Amino acid sequence: MRVRTTATTVLFFTLFLVMVGFGIIIPLLPFLVLHFQGGSLALGFLMAVYSLMQFFVSPFWGRLSDRIGRRPVLLIGLSGYGITFILFGLATELWMLFIIRILSGIVSSATLPTAMAYIADNTAPDDRAKSMGMMGAAMGLGMICGPAIGGWLGHYSFSLPFFVAGGLGLFTLPFAFFFLPESLSQAKQPSRTIVPKLNLALIGHPQFPLFAVAFFGSVAMAGFESTFAIFAADRVNLGPKEMGLAFALFGVLGVVVQAGLIGRLVRQFGDVKLIMAGLAVYTVGFLLLIAAPEMISLVGFATFFCLGGFLLRPCLSTLVTKTAGDRQGASVGIMQSFDSLGRVIGPILGGTIYALNINLPYLFGAVLSAGVLAYIRPRLTVYTKGVS
Repeated sequence: MRVRTTATTVLFFTLFLVMVGFGIIIPLLPFLVLHFQGGSLALGFLMAVYSLMQFFVSPFWGRLSDRIGRRPVLLIGLSGYGITFILFGLATELWMLFIIRILSGIVSSATLPTAMAYIADNTAPDDRAKSMGMMGAAMGLGMICGPAIGGWLGHYSFSLPFFVAGGLGLFTLPFAFFFLPESLSQAKQPSRTIVPKLNLALIGHPQFPLFAVAFFGSVAMAGFESTFAIFAADRVNLGPKEMGLAFALFGVLGVVVQAGLIGRLVRQFGDVKLIMAGLAVYTVGFLLLIAAPEMISLVGFATFFCLGGFLLRPCLSTLVTKTAGDRQGASVGIMQSFDSLGRVIGPILGGTIYALNINLPYLFGAVLSAGVLAYIRPRLTVYTKGVS
């Protein structure tokens, strides 16, 4: 029990520091693209190429972690994360950002699905939602600090936040190396469970409805993330500093929901109902963003929108691991691929239709979220028996 507690603590702080580094760049990336003479479409593609690499590579990392263990794969991911962010800060042309973003997607995509599998190795199914929520809270706490720091540092230099982000990623590496024990030996070794593979046959796999939710939910969130900074600047003239504070507010909500509430909510309502609630919040949140008349209401409605993700993501991850048998790494890797595919399509689509009308990405997001909720609801009810 003590070993598990130590491992959970180390993983918590590892994810926290990584997300501080990731959050630092969020309010800066749109302005960096504009600095290099790019626009909303270039921003969408820049965000998309990272996720495209994750789409192809995440299943590999998941299967590899099932075979050789979680720890070495996590260390590879952390190393790639730190190095590529430093290279990002050294870029002097827009095309360089794309090359480095591709490399970052390939290597650093090992981190999140492997961390989820690590948590699943060390928790009983009944406690898993709470543990996933705590890890989500660690990332949310990092997102409180990161964007605020990024907005502040961005006033002095566009490159400085990326160096800080890369440094934080490398800073976590020795802690993970010395204090994070291998978890796979404590779990069942992979045996006869059918391993999901990324091909058309996956449509008939029992977990496919969950992967579909990951994809469509990611399209909705990525469309928001890729356009909100520019939308807020165009609508109410928000700059990098204000945007950093807004993302910090989103992080506060994430910590409150995922660390303090998600375990109790799952026990009361079940994973499936909370997943559907998350999609419903997405739908309403998109419509509220279109209607926002000024800065306070815009940030408030965006915060409400983010609540949907804080409900959906930990419950979806939990349900995937509960239904994965002894191939948790492979299943989480596939889920991450669908999530990444959504992050490829979402930014490109959002950036394209934003150029036509600034409200279109949010109107589309509302229609998409409502349609997915209606389509997926009967297909998720099968999971209410025995696993929720």
